[in-house]
Amino acid sequence: MPDTSGQPRLKILFLHKQILFPRDTGGKIRVLNLLKHLARWHDVTYVCNLRRGEEAFLPEMEALGMKVEAVPGEVSPHGSAGFYLGALANLASSRPYAVDRNYDPALRRRIADLLRREAFDLVICDTVQMVRHLAGLELPPSILFQHNVEAQILERHAEVTSGALMRAYMRNQYRRMAAFEAACGNHFDHVIAVSRQDARIFAERYGWRDVDAIDTAVDTELFEPRPGDEVEGRVMFLGSMDWLPNQDGMRWFCEEVWPRVRERRPDATFQIVGRNPPPSVRALAERPGIEVTGSVPDVRPYLAAASVVVVPLLVGGGTRLKIYEAMAMARATVSTTIGAEGLPVEPGTHYLQADDPEAFAADVLRLLDDADLRRRIGDAADAFVRAHYGSEPIARQFEAICLDVLARVRERGSVRRATPHPFLSSSEPLKS
Repeated sequence: MPDTSGQPRLKILFLHKQILFPRDTGGKIRVLNLLKHLARWHDVTYVCNLRRGEEAFLPEMEALGMKVEAVPGEVSPHGSAGFYLGALANLASSRPYAVDRNYDPALRRRIADLLRREAFDLVICDTVQMVRHLAGLELPPSILFQHNVEAQILERHAEVTSGALMRAYMRNQYRRMAAFEAACGNHFDHVIAVSRQDARIFAERYGWRDVDAIDTAVDTELFEPRPGDEVEGRVMFLGSMDWLPNQDGMRWFCEEVWPRVRERRPDATFQIVGRNPPPSVRALAERPGIEVTGSVPDVRPYLAAASVVVVPLLVGGGTRLKIYEAMAMARATVSTTIGAEGLPVEPGTHYLQADDPEAFAADVLRLLDDADLRRRIGDAADAFVRAHYGSEPIARQFEAICLDVLARVRERGSVRRATPHPFLSSSEPLKS
């Protein structure tokens, strides 16, 4: 039965590493902004691991209209003893740690069983970290949804990380991820990237040809301006604090930028808002004017209270959804070039851009001191995001690519079949 647009109703298996609630990471929010619409238009079976405590969020997943197949499975939190033990054990593997860490044989068995029992039109794999769960299985037409150039992130980490041992480790992980990521493109009929820049990098680095890009979406019904909630002198960062690029960015901002801001504006305060801050980030709250909130139930009050939002990233990939959420709430933003990478926003019009500590601090101070400038940039950013990047139009972009891939696969008469790659362990059968 077609949806209201006249498109055929598809049966889709969507593989992700965890459920989408709470909406506390950019990766979850990006997928949620798509699936809240795709699950109305198509029959979506969502397959993932379920971590301790996430059972409470299953009703919210099902309320989206999806069938949820959740397999209990844990991942050691970043910075925990288990995380570091896993990183040590990974030295004996040929795969990057991010891949081995997210692999669960029980999840692979559930996927294999679903593929045997049900006739899916399409399989969508969310990120290369999950590809091992599908490799070697007989699939219908398949798409890899890739949020970052993962090897590029590790390459940048290797460039900026201090300490010879950590640099050597990051270089090793970068080389593994580059080989692994390159091979993944050959296991799918198509790849969807989150920016045209990423799509170009996939083509140049890996020779991938079947790649399209979608725009970054924001839920403009959820994120709306609240001008009356602004707190004078409040600076704010929003992001998952268990992600290494965010940790690096916070250390740089708090050590190199924030003292310059406080020297001129001793009344200024800085909030670091985001889940799972490690001890190194929590320790930043000992510095004058800095607060580390940890996880919060709703980020909107924190965005609404901010006079200035900062995105001081030195390492990253894909696109930063949090910038669009701040913009949709008409918050003035200062970002590094990497922080706004891949987004079609204009420095000086939609945000201010700075890459060295002195210039970054100067832009933060300009905005703190000039309410008219804050309002002008915030309003321009809000209008831009609202006009072009609502979640439903972007979900239609994604759907159109899926339908085009299905048509092309049917035209050529067969799905892509890649030869087995070393990222499958030798003891694991290709068909579970």
